[in-house]
Amino acid sequence: MPLRGLCCLRDNADLKRHFVPMALNPYYANIFIDSCAFDPKYEPEASAAEEIFRRHQRQEISLVVAHSNMKEAEHSNTPKHVKRAALSQIFTFETDLVHTERLKKQEIWDVLTRNGKPEKMKQDAEHVFEAHKYGGYFVTTDERILKLRSKLHQVSDAHIVRPSELISLLEEHNAS
Repeated sequence: MPLRGLCCLRDNADLKRHFVPMALNPYYANIFIDSCAFDPKYEPEASAAEEIFRRHQRQEISLVVAHSNMKEAEHSNTPKHVKRAALSQIFTFETDLVHTERLKKQEIWDVLTRNGKPEKMKQDAEHVFEAHKYGGYFVTTDERILKLRSKLHQVSDAHIVRPSELISLLEEHNAS
């Protein structure tokens, strides 16, 4: 049976081969939420998003809105209930970045843009970078981001998940 949890660095090839890292505990991590995950229009994501907000209201998890998402939430086309939900959360402030942070954000942007239009992905790169910078999960229903999440995780510490996947992780950690 694979071992779970943190592993000491050893030259034991058998230990390394059977080691399966446990997912970042969402009860002790910042959980950033994309504006599209506030109000998904389909199941199981809509129910999962509601459950995420319930757990946040019960103070079980730390839900954070990146400053870049706040800009999206303030857009005139954003539904009023989504604006209210976004404004009621803890959110980050935009700060100047040091050189290494600018490079990391550029790496994330490069993964997201690939051959696409860079300006269209700038906000998404900002969202993922915030989750990387402050250590945690980025909950989204944006398929463009989701299909690149393994590549994004290679260049950042952001754990990108759907709302339903976050609920599964919460339940897994409850059981352990």
